[in-house]
Amino acid sequence: MNRRTYAALVITTSAVALLAGCSLPDGPAGVVVAKAQRTPPASATRPYFLTVRTANGDRKDFQVYIDDYDQCSIGEHYPACKQ
Repeated sequence: MNRRTYAALVITTSAVALLAGCSLPDGPAGVVVAKAQRTPPASATRPYFLTVRTANGDRKDFQVYIDDYDQCSIGEHYPACKQ
């Protein structure tokens, strides 16, 4: 196993272990205005992000689980859309 493959394996294993032990906090309430994937789709542990516009007009980006990402479309109210 070469160094690059080993390093990738260690990083992936560490990321999976961290994700398994942690849960993501809920984002702020607001209207979904954007959805972004911050890493290439081929990645095994892709973080997904939603951007909402809050009641006071601020834009907030936050990480969500894939299920919440899939359930919440642009224009819907978060967190109601993830139910």
